[in-house]
Amino acid sequence: DSNNLKALEMLAGIYLDESNWDEAANLFKQCISISPDIGYTKYFSMGQLTSGEESLTYYQKGIQILQQELENCENVKPSEEEDRKVLSKNLSDAYCSVAEIFMTDCCDAENAEQQCHSAIENAIQSNTSNPEAYQCLANFYIVKQQTAEAKEAIEKSLALWLPHHEALRDTDAETAFNIELLIPSYDSRIQTSKLLIELEMFEEATNILDGLVEEDDEVPEVWYILGWMNYMQSDEYRLNAHYYLKKATMVSAKLGIDDLDCITHAHELLKELEEKFPSLKEEVHEDEDKEWSDVPSDSEDSEMET
Repeated sequence: DSNNLKALEMLAGIYLDESNWDEAANLFKQCISISPDIGYTKYFSMGQLTSGEESLTYYQKGIQILQQELENCENVKPSEEEDRKVLSKNLSDAYCSVAEIFMTDCCDAENAEQQCHSAIENAIQSNTSNPEAYQCLANFYIVKQQTAEAKEAIEKSLALWLPHHEALRDTDAETAFNIELLIPSYDSRIQTSKLLIELEMFEEATNILDGLVEEDDEVPEVWYILGWMNYMQSDEYRLNAHYYLKKATMVSAKLGIDDLDCITHAHELLKELEEKFPSLKEEVHEDEDKEWSDVPSDSEDSEMET
């Protein structure tokens, strides 16, 4: 049935997983034409697949539908409260996406700053427990070069999920599953680490990046960010920087994805470090793929440099 919405959206989701953006977009558009006023997810998906004003239009329509769904379940039973929380989180995330568009594609639009800040306020009001809303606020303040306000916002964001993430190691499987629902996605945490580095909150960034590596140690960008962060700090951290940057290039080569911008930059930084400190090039590791725990700590690195 070419008008089966559920089947069409499922197929579109498969195309998204396969990075087949055009086919996914065609199916989501078909879903919109069949049922334009019911179901918000197809609009948010199209918002992600488009840019600029077109993306804003999709998000705004999806937000309108989602707000109506929330109004319809204002007096929900206790057993349905979790569903309402999911809806409010999705609404908050959508407002964050709108704010990001005004900080990027539509930054030159009329009243862009005001509309961006309004979207962030709506994101926070929609779900005060959404860490990504406060992270979006931190990004807004960074753009405005208001460092103190940015730090305050990112600290609020971290307080909502980081303690839960740190507790994961000491919990049983069922509890861990419930905790994981509170934690931002892997990609979102990568963005968090970048914001923290920009704010020179290196300890917090390291904590998050350590967790990302423990979760999946085959993401070249995470190794690169660790290397870049150590490179930025001082010559005392050059051994760590060299290790992490080298690891980034090795992982990307293993996965066959050498065309990443971050890997190009990693090679440039490695060359610069090895020219400045020739001993790094001669450094021989017993095992290039040694475990995370074998990486020298910052304090050990500093001792080696003194």
